[in-house]
Amino acid sequence: MADQLRTVKQAEVTGKRVIVRVDWNVTIGKALQIVDDTRIVRTLATIKWLLAQGAAQVILISHLGKAEEQRSLKEVGEYASGLMGNKIELFEQTTEVPEGKVVMLENVRRFQGEIANSDDFAKELAAMGEIYVNEAFGESHRQVASIVGIPKYLPSYAGLWLADEVTTILRVRDNPERPYVVVVGGAKVEDKIKLIEVLSHQADTILLGGKLANEWVTGERAVSGKAKVLVPVEGSNLLDIGKETQKLYAQEIAKAKTIVWNGPMGMVEESLYQEGTKAIFEAILANVGAYTLVGGGDTLATIGKEGHLIRIDHVSTGGGAMLALLEKGSLAGIEVLKS
Repeated sequence: MADQLRTVKQAEVTGKRVIVRVDWNVTIGKALQIVDDTRIVRTLATIKWLLAQGAAQVILISHLGKAEEQRSLKEVGEYASGLMGNKIELFEQTTEVPEGKVVMLENVRRFQGEIANSDDFAKELAAMGEIYVNEAFGESHRQVASIVGIPKYLPSYAGLWLADEVTTILRVRDNPERPYVVVVGGAKVEDKIKLIEVLSHQADTILLGGKLANEWVTGERAVSGKAKVLVPVEGSNLLDIGKETQKLYAQEIAKAKTIVWNGPMGMVEESLYQEGTKAIFEAILANVGAYTLVGGGDTLATIGKEGHLIRIDHVSTGGGAMLALLEKGSLAGIEVLKS
C-alpha cells in the first residue's frame, strides 16, 4: 500500500499556495514550555522542501488539545518559528489568510465543522490553498475535515515523514523478523482491546502494562492467536509495573529481533510511577540487534527527556495511528492519498 501513496515529491508546487496538515498537538508544560518537540521537528523537512521548491505560501493546519479546551497554538507557533528560522503568523479565520511565506490557522478544533467532518468546512479549508499535503500521521486515523475532507477538493499528497511512517510500520506489520515482541500500555483501554486480539495473530509475545494490564490481570480476557500474552506479576490495580515484572519483560525483550512499543507502563504523569516505563526503554536500548519501533505521545514525553531516542530505529509521531495501522493495514487519511 505504501507504494501507492502520492507523495509531495510528485507535486508541482512552484508558485502554489500549499496547505500542510501537521500534528503539532504537543504537550505544553506549566511554564508554557514544549515538553517534547518530536512532532514538530519531524514535519520541518516537508515545510522546508516546499519552500525550497518555490511554493508561494505554506499554510499550516493543526489542532491542540481536546475540542472543548479551545487552546491556542500561539506558543507552539512561536516555538516552531524558532526551529525553522521563519516567522509563522497565526490567523483566526479561514477567509483571512495573511501574507507571508509560512502562516498557521488557529487551532482547527475551534471550528465546529472539523470534528463533524463537515463538507462545507472542508471546502472552506481547501479554498485557502491550491495543493494539500498531509504531514499529520498521528491524526490520519481520524475522519475529520482537515484529514479526509480537504482531499475531496484539492490535489492531495503525503508529506515526507508521513510516507516514511506508513512504509516503516507496514513493513513491521507484514514482514517482521522474529521473535516479534510487542509492548503495549497506556490508559486508553477500549482503543486497544481489539488491537491485542489482532496482534495475537501477528506477534510472538505481547507484554502488557498500564491500565490495559489491569484489564487483563484478572484473567477474564484471552486472545485467539498464538502469541504469548504476559501481564504484571504483582497483581491488579497497579500504577506501575514492579521490579519482578520489569525483569520478566526485559528477558522477553532481550530475545526479540523486532520490538514495537506503544504506551507507558504506569501513571507516568507522576514521577513516582515512571520507573517501569524507563526500565522498558532501557531493555529496548540494550537489545542492539533488534529493529525497534516506538510511538505514542505519553511514551515520547516520558522517555524523550532521556536523550536516547536517536538509538530507536523508528520513533512514530502517532500512537493511536500507529496502532490502528498495525491493526488494520490502512487509515482513513491514507486511503484518500492513494494513486
